[in-house]
Amino acid sequence: MIDFNKKIDFDRSYDLIIIGNITKDYINDSEQYLLGGSSLYAGIASANIGINTMIISNHSINHKELPEFKKLQIISSDNEFTTEFLWTYENDNRSGYLNNKTKTIELNFKRKLKTKMLMLAPVFDEIEINIKDNFEYEICLLSPQGLLRSSNSNSKIFLDKNNLQHSICGVHIISCSEEEENYLYRNPSVENCFDYISVTLGYKGSKLYNKYNCTHFPGYIPDKIIDPTGAGDVFSLYLLVFYYKTNNIEFAVKIANCAASFVVEGLGISTIPSFRSVKKRLMENINE
Repeated sequence: MIDFNKKIDFDRSYDLIIIGNITKDYINDSEQYLLGGSSLYAGIASANIGINTMIISNHSINHKELPEFKKLQIISSDNEFTTEFLWTYENDNRSGYLNNKTKTIELNFKRKLKTKMLMLAPVFDEIEINIKDNFEYEICLLSPQGLLRSSNSNSKIFLDKNNLQHSICGVHIISCSEEEENYLYRNPSVENCFDYISVTLGYKGSKLYNKYNCTHFPGYIPDKIIDPTGAGDVFSLYLLVFYYKTNNIEFAVKIANCAASFVVEGLGISTIPSFRSVKKRLMENINE
């Protein structure tokens, strides 16, 4: 078990804590990898907004390889492995393979750590939902993809609703893709345990469920489409932050759609937008 107690200031109240592994992503058999993982995409987006952010992750990546931002702190173990994915693209369809994975993130906090916002962003079976009980938080968002993922004998990744076995009570927002939505539907662990479920629909925008109805929000047109990886993670981050800041879920979804439209314009973390760019595109669309 990792002892994070020596690395964390328990007398401080954090603005945002993100839990999930930073990964190495290989594209179409390339020998060169890109840094990835939902926590890294969300953490950089948060730092770009100006939010004091901490990522808790298991990986063996040298700290010199990790991006540095004034508002971003990455806490990790000295793990001997890094979760590694191979992503292949054919006719705009993406398939994923698991090359390697780290151990489960286990926390042994001496007392609950305070944070305004908590984001659970696993990539492949590295956390359990009850890890949230280590924190005293005001709002929690879950990106469930890493809880739903399994791999077969050939290491190909698939989604399995049976993996989501723990109750998500204490989670306020679930943010998922359209594919993942199908595996959450009528899941007894999910029913009646959320305020909102947001579902990203690619260029078509997103839809938002509350306990009573569903609303569709149009997307924003990117300048070009290169790779959708990470768009949903940046969407989730903006959704969480701006719902917390404004208490207006409709505005949070709109600005989240706008932020996500930048990420598809390039590979990896390079196209995570600045907050200034997001505001500019948002205002241009409002004025049209």
